[in-house]
Amino acid sequence: MTDSAQSLEDIALDWVVLLNSGKATAEDQQAYQQWRALSEEHQRVTDDAQSLWAMLGHTPTARQFQAPQPASRRAKVWWPALAASVVLAVAGLVGWQQWPMLNSDYHTSVGQLQTVTLADGSKIILNSASAVSVAFSADERSVILRAGEALFEPAVEARPFVVRSGNELIQAGNGVFSVRREGDALTLVVSAGQVQLKGAHQPVLVQADQRLALQSGQPLLAQQKVDAVSLTAWQRGKLIFNGRPLGEVIGELERYQHGRILISDRELAALPVSGVFELNDPQGSLRTLEQRYPLKVTYLPWLAVLH
Repeated sequence: MTDSAQSLEDIALDWVVLLNSGKATAEDQQAYQQWRALSEEHQRVTDDAQSLWAMLGHTPTARQFQAPQPASRRAKVWWPALAASVVLAVAGLVGWQQWPMLNSDYHTSVGQLQTVTLADGSKIILNSASAVSVAFSADERSVILRAGEALFEPAVEARPFVVRSGNELIQAGNGVFSVRREGDALTLVVSAGQVQLKGAHQPVLVQADQRLALQSGQPLLAQQKVDAVSLTAWQRGKLIFNGRPLGEVIGELERYQHGRILISDRELAALPVSGVFELNDPQGSLRTLEQRYPLKVTYLPWLAVLH
């Protein structure tokens, strides 16, 4: 391992892989210690590599797909196996996410946006990995949000326009609004006009530039005043953040790409981030973060780690 052939970070990761492979000899251990002692920078990158390895080894993905080791044999940890675990986890997640798509009229894949014009002239803009079904009748224009997020621009008509998601029903008069479903959580953002939210609670009227987030089984919270233009910028292919925690930013960026993006520690996840990011270039967004903020990005198959 020569410094001229690779960056210090890459060499440090190579050392960590070797030392955890079960094949490192006493000479390898001694050579590693000598390399680590060359400078403070060498010590820093080896500490970072060890922390990264420890974190990856204890992620839910790694625990879920780690094969049990025979008691009579020394446990072996292989970097390719770890990468394969990530691939398997992502493949399983993708398969699970496909179920709503199979039962929908319109859907998008990861990273895709789609605008749908309905028979009455209403428009639906589907966000990444989202699915809706349409059920128009003589009395009602009904849309079911089965997965993900969508922005709705109802056409003016006598029949009510309603969006159903789980046990919640959103009825629009002259409102333009987005609805996002994540498990049992629902988030409603009104861009224009007003809409009414109904469910296992008192009906709530939500006005323009207000957001209402609710969790199934929990009390309904009051509306928040927000900048709806920023929160719905995804429909224009952008994400806009103003002093938001890095963890929240990464959570949003991750929605638009295959694979996972992990953050090494809570302190880094709390770092305030501001900026405008292009949805069609998630890796470019990570490079921008790396340039603007005190962090580095390490790329693995189906995985990027911020540290």
